[in-house]
Amino acid sequence: MICSNCNKNIVKPLELYNGDWACPSCKAVVSIKSIAVKVNKENDETFKLSELCYLRALKSQKDAALYERELGMAIEYCRTAARMGNPKALIRLGFYYEHGYISADITESFRIAYEYYKLVWSTMPEMEERPADRDYAESCIKLRSAAAKHYLELLKKLPESFRHVGELNYHDEREKIIALGLTIPDDDGAERVVGESRALHVLSVLQTCFNKERAPLFGIMRLGRGEYVELSAIRANGKHSDSKLLTFARKMLIVLFDADNGEFRTIKTEEDVNAIEPDSAYYLYFFNGGGSHGISESKCRRIAKTLRQNSGLGEYTGIKRIIDAMSGAAVQTDFVFSEDDVLMYKSRLESFAHATEDLINKVAKQ
Repeated sequence: MICSNCNKNIVKPLELYNGDWACPSCKAVVSIKSIAVKVNKENDETFKLSELCYLRALKSQKDAALYERELGMAIEYCRTAARMGNPKALIRLGFYYEHGYISADITESFRIAYEYYKLVWSTMPEMEERPADRDYAESCIKLRSAAAKHYLELLKKLPESFRHVGELNYHDEREKIIALGLTIPDDDGAERVVGESRALHVLSVLQTCFNKERAPLFGIMRLGRGEYVELSAIRANGKHSDSKLLTFARKMLIVLFDADNGEFRTIKTEEDVNAIEPDSAYYLYFFNGGGSHGISESKCRRIAKTLRQNSGLGEYTGIKRIIDAMSGAAVQTDFVFSEDDVLMYKSRLESFAHATEDLINKVAKQ
């Protein structure tokens, strides 16, 4: 992938919290449309490794640690193959985002999956070792049809924030796909209502902090009235065991902010988990300082300190500014950040503290 701004070859782009990619050299945002969709020996072998790990994950679901390890490896191999343009990897990565395997807000998950699926069905892939012309055409149609099927199913689950976007009309998009000669199943296009347990979603995001590849660095998740009650009631192993939230809090920093009065408390004990107002809404902040990151522990500590005392204005000022931005959004319920989000603003002249402040300013202004 070549950056259109600095013309450098991007081996591994920065992957940002909002689904964008950025050039690690010049920090320019890179469009997914710049990916050359193609199949070659390297990206095909990488995708096969991804699928092997995914199958291992499915077979090991009773072993949580093994499942998370294999799934994390599957996603990372898939990311690599997708960056190299493998169409099957792009479809699978869209599937991972659509179905919540990768931590992201539901609106961002939709946008990313939409982009990946559309890139494949709207593009004729290149193949380095092209078979006979007829076989080549048929294999491409199958790939693109598979992407189109996922794409149309996705449009049936259109999030509220995308309802005003005219180009996302299911029937119009279906006609475009048929006009390309792609085969898709007959259906009535009926909209699907997707339900999601916020409590289970929050726990799944916290679980990804233990991934061996690309673990989140920090995040903020909104819990509506009553949803935190559901979260606090989930036990780790049995009816009388500790809350699942507390088991995570023993391994990383978790702070709960009351949306009504702005007060916060760090989760350290079962009493902290249960000391809630059932009719209040909350924001849950976590910082995963001990996770698997591409930056050192000392740099993680600088980032955490900046989030805790942004510009010396008070405790957790940086986090509260992000919460203010979330409270003004009608749909956005999560912000999950990796080190890439900080590296986006890091330069030789900028410290990690300043880069974190720049990230806060960016999120607060959106």
